[in-house]
Amino acid sequence: MAKFQIVVVILLAVAAGSSAWNAQAQSSLTVTVTDKNGQPLPQAVVSVVHADESADKTAKIAVMDQVNRLFDPFVLVIQQGDNVSFPNSDNIRHQVYSFSQTKPFELPLYSNIEAPEISFEQAGVVVLGCNIHDHMKAYIYVSPYAVSEITDAQGQVTVPATTELSVWYPGLGDQPTDALAVSVKPGQTQLNVQLPVTQQGQNPPPPSALQQRFNRLKNNN
Repeated sequence: MAKFQIVVVILLAVAAGSSAWNAQAQSSLTVTVTDKNGQPLPQAVVSVVHADESADKTAKIAVMDQVNRLFDPFVLVIQQGDNVSFPNSDNIRHQVYSFSQTKPFELPLYSNIEAPEISFEQAGVVVLGCNIHDHMKAYIYVSPYAVSEITDAQGQVTVPATTELSVWYPGLGDQPTDALAVSVKPGQTQLNVQLPVTQQGQNPPPPSALQQRFNRLKNNN
């Protein structure tokens, strides 16, 4: 009889563990975002509309770097009240600016020994440019939601289970802040979202004849 009780206890424990595992598996949602051609879309912002608001709201410092005459990253996601540092990892000067309504600003021309810092108090989208290099363009998504994540190289991201998502990508609508509202079925753990856009990025111009000559001389040494 004792052995029978032990077996029953073990079976109950296994069943409880299985139920807990299933509940945990269903508490998250994996989202795959593709472009209008069905290709994976990296750096799309997926937000949980009705997320838990009890998370720590202490302001954080994010980084928008400048590497090889490009902003890095192309899309940066922060929360309202966060600060962004703008280091310059190039050996040339940059002048970062934004005319966006969310946060208009202009940093003075600066070199790689400085890292100006700016606070972003208002939710919205900040479009960045460089007065020296016209091809440089990037976005800061100042999220109004407690949970906003960015898709990886495969266009995927995992967020807490929810009934509604907001998906954003540059050029999705007429306004920089335009996003797609997506409903999620109860218990759904996988979701595919296709956006009517193509993948964007920064396209530096080809090196000038002088730069090409310099690169050849440098590589021959």
